[in-house]
Amino acid sequence: MRQHFEIIGSGLYLPQRTLTAEDVDARAGKPAGWTRAHTGVLQRHECVPPETLATMAHRAIDCAMQNASVAWREIDLILDASACRHQPIPCNAAFVQHTIGGDAEGIPCMDVQSTCLGFIVAMQVANALFGTGAYRHILIVCSEQALLGVDWDEPESACLMGDGAAAVVLRHAPERDGYFFAQQTFARNLEVCQIRGGGHVLPVTTYTPATESTFRFHMDGPQLLRIAAKHLPPMTEELLKAAGIAAGEVHVVPHQAAPKALAVVRRMLRFRADRFHNRVAQMGNLIAASIPAVLHQCRAENLIPRGEPVLLLGTSAGYSQAGLIFRM
Repeated sequence: MRQHFEIIGSGLYLPQRTLTAEDVDARAGKPAGWTRAHTGVLQRHECVPPETLATMAHRAIDCAMQNASVAWREIDLILDASACRHQPIPCNAAFVQHTIGGDAEGIPCMDVQSTCLGFIVAMQVANALFGTGAYRHILIVCSEQALLGVDWDEPESACLMGDGAAAVVLRHAPERDGYFFAQQTFARNLEVCQIRGGGHVLPVTTYTPATESTFRFHMDGPQLLRIAAKHLPPMTEELLKAAGIAAGEVHVVPHQAAPKALAVVRRMLRFRADRFHNRVAQMGNLIAASIPAVLHQCRAENLIPRGEPVLLLGTSAGYSQAGLIFRM
């Protein structure tokens, strides 16, 4: 595979309301200090009215567009890679365009949905589209309101989550080497991380107060970590081998799943601490927005020199996992 793009802009928006670990303890009915000790997430932001998924996306996009110094007439595609949805139909990206208004009118819109891996998969899709020669600029956005859907009776997962949005602007560039992608799904583990209600099998019309937990997020964190420990290292090592890059040579932007899980992944795969970019304690798990959020922070703080290899790495419901190596 070849890389057909460069990142020319990025943006991040975190909602105005901040929740400390102690705020979350109270919401989950836990004693003060429980969230700090059990999850390691110290604070996160919460999207509450008048803020919405769309307004958060708009703020992140404005930042990315200004950073890229491009006008809306130059954008060829709006690609939404969020896990959270405005409503079942139409696609999220259409809501993003509607929120932006007339400047974005007529730009094609579509979604790529792969839960926590949405941004990585969207980057792969965008790279393939650039390879056709038909696209000049593609905007990718992820806007997530995870806290709205958690089950506070499952604090081990609920106390990890946060809300926010991130966006990147990609520009077509002369193709170059150094691009590698891998993705795997092991669907026998799909029950480990899921929201059962709300689709066509259990439609919203079947909701009752007694079945509310069926319509909220469920995750068996310890089991998910065991599955990742089995499958993630072989895939990642094979990806690095194909790229001819040692684990200590690559900058890693992982899905910000949980502080303890990230520590385990870094040790297992022998990544350098100074090249393993971890901000989950300050933001929580932003689902698909977590990787572009940290990628934006790395760009803003000049932590990854231009031309160096970057590995985007994560796991998601499914159980799925993916890795993408590209050059900044």
